[in-house]
Amino acid sequence: MQVSIFSIRLNSTFLEHDQHQLNTFLNSVSFKKSSTQFVDGEEAYWSVIVHYESEEQEKPKRLERKSYDDLNSKDKQVYGYLNQWRNEKSEALKLKKYLICHNSELIDLAMYKPSSLEELQQIKGFGKQKVEKFGEDILAILNAV
Repeated sequence: MQVSIFSIRLNSTFLEHDQHQLNTFLNSVSFKKSSTQFVDGEEAYWSVIVHYESEEQEKPKRLERKSYDDLNSKDKQVYGYLNQWRNEKSEALKLKKYLICHNSELIDLAMYKPSSLEELQQIKGFGKQKVEKFGEDILAILNAV
């Protein structure tokens, strides 16, 4: 988590400008929390401390989506193993197959073969929760082939 400090001066000459700067900043980050303190002095102002995370850190770059026709014979074999895993996981959890992974996600996994949980998050459809839930299983399959 990162921190930035802003001063919102009460003088009408600066008030709108300072508020605009704060609002622009807040629109560019993932806001977590803030605290304020009124500073009374020669020039009174509000001190605003903003705790945030930058958007770039939260959203890993996504890889381009591919189709089954883009897979070579080895990738199609990997797709088959992933599809079998999904079918077994679906039965074990009593969920529809598409709730585990979509076909397009299996295709992307077979083609890109991520080797870490971070790389797995680059596959479209794999956010933090899905990676936590199924990531180790998927990486084990990909590392075995």
